[in-house]
Amino acid sequence: MRKDDLTVPALLLEAVDIVLTFVYIGLQIFYGVTYGISPYKVIINLLIMLLVYAGFTVLSFFPERLNRIPTEMCTGDVRKYSLRMIRLVKFVFIAGLLVPCVCDAAGIGIQSSYSLIVIGIILVIAVIYEYKILKMLKKS
Repeated sequence: MRKDDLTVPALLLEAVDIVLTFVYIGLQIFYGVTYGISPYKVIINLLIMLLVYAGFTVLSFFPERLNRIPTEMCTGDVRKYSLRMIRLVKFVFIAGLLVPCVCDAAGIGIQSSYSLIVIGIILVIAVIYEYKILKMLKKS
């Protein structure tokens, strides 16, 4: 990641993502111990979340891979919007996993449509930023 990419809002969002990730891990372990969930299921949940988190983090180091464009074209606003999209989608993904985990730990039921809402939010973010990126790429 280049030095220019590390703005204060980006660093704050990354810090929030890290904190939410640790809270999710703690709640998964708490939920597994409290309700007698098999360690296999808890490990699989954690492993999937960590792999997706690592994928988004690696993608933020190479945002040109997002649109399969050469590195020379991924500069300026194209790079800025690509990084914003990656960071926002990562945040929504982690927060989207955390809400049902908190509800499960508290013993509160959650509607089954919640997952569709989270996926919809991720899609809206991706479509908006991809539209902006593709519009800029067509200009140049």
